[in-house]
Amino acid sequence: MKHEHRYLSCEPASLTLASMGMAAAGAGASLYGQSQQHEAAEQVEQQKADAVNEQITTNRKRATEDYLQTVEDEMLQQAQEKQALAVKEQDLYKAERAGASSAKVAAAESGVVGQYLEAIQADYRRQTDEAAMRLGVNQGNADYQHTRNIEAATTIYNNRSTSVMPYQKNPVKPVDWFGPIFGVAQAGLDMGVRTGALINPLTPSTPSK
Repeated sequence: MKHEHRYLSCEPASLTLASMGMAAAGAGASLYGQSQQHEAAEQVEQQKADAVNEQITTNRKRATEDYLQTVEDEMLQQAQEKQALAVKEQDLYKAERAGASSAKVAAAESGVVGQYLEAIQADYRRQTDEAAMRLGVNQGNADYQHTRNIEAATTIYNNRSTSVMPYQKNPVKPVDWFGPIFGVAQAGLDMGVRTGALINPLTPSTPSK
């Protein structure tokens, strides 16, 4: 009894599907790898941005503290100067009144009256006014210097607070979704053409006899 051996070969459609399955598995692995790389790159960029933002916050906080301290010191010194000026002016006019009274008593004891006494009192008043004016001018110069110091502190603050700029994220390469999917279709098409399951429209047809 003879045994008939039959050699079974895969059908073209099965080979095409198998080829597409393998290509799909490769495409899935590629997409997964790209997604992981994309996510990791985005995390790195975000970490850099967060670090710079923290530096910006710390830098501006310190700049603000220094600026407010400078302004407070200038204003306190100016207030103390004005208070001292008021005391000096009071002392000047108190001394003027005391001098005028002494001159009046001395003039009465000496028998000096009239215009001479008025001239002495006017001279006391003139000297007092001149001294008060010099004090006022000096305080005006001090006020101007305080203003300039605060303006300089403001400039320093602006420069310090903007010395660290926000981090500009580098563009992260996007995931190529089309490439792997196209590869699956291309693999199936190639296998289908080779096995005859599909007909390549670009292949010249043999003319019928």
